[in-house]
Amino acid sequence: MSSPKNMNARERARLAAEQTAARKRDQRILFAVIAGFVLVVVAGGIGLQAWRTNRPPSAAPSTAVSASPVTISNGRPIVLGSSQGPATITLYEDFHCPHCAEFEEQFGPVIQQAQDSGAARVELYPMSFIDEGSVTAANAMACAAEAGFGQAYYLGLFANHTLQWSDPQLIDLATKVGGSPTEAFKTCVTRKAHADWVSSINATADENGVTQTPTMLINGQPVDIANLTPDALKAMITSASQR
Repeated sequence: MSSPKNMNARERARLAAEQTAARKRDQRILFAVIAGFVLVVVAGGIGLQAWRTNRPPSAAPSTAVSASPVTISNGRPIVLGSSQGPATITLYEDFHCPHCAEFEEQFGPVIQQAQDSGAARVELYPMSFIDEGSVTAANAMACAAEAGFGQAYYLGLFANHTLQWSDPQLIDLATKVGGSPTEAFKTCVTRKAHADWVSSINATADENGVTQTPTMLINGQPVDIANLTPDALKAMITSASQR
């Protein structure tokens, strides 16, 4: 017959074993909850990114700049605004470049105001070195300029710069910016009609020593964007338009 002392020892051992098992069970539950939470967060992040890149484009800022069909020539920029503008703003940008989108957000209104007033015109070199979306967007930009709504389309591309830029998105954007997605425009987009021009713009940028986007020149003179302010840019454009 076991003594009370031995029974107490066995009872303590049993209780200790039960507590250890309970702790392990609680740890497994906690780890499962954490793992589930991580999976939800990761899945949510992936879902958000997928939505950001594959959603339909949103409406773009309006523009008062008149537009007309532009002839696309290899190595030559797209001219936005009045061709008679006394100051020439040259821009090298990539439609998937986040710094270019930041540049447009900060300085785009100043440039557009100069275009609206007739003080300046923009010579746009849409480079395409970041990814395939850069290439498809640059080609579509040429299609839109050729169709006569390049200025509005340009603003729309940067207003939706996180998009993947599939053919349906690029065609839909034409409607969102007030353009006309004619069959000719759709064919231009889907068949990459200006692929050679897109490549030629990259080659021209290399020849001109452009190594980063955005790069801006005013009347051929490089502008230090890193230390630029909207007021300083406005003054530079005003000065250039009076020469």
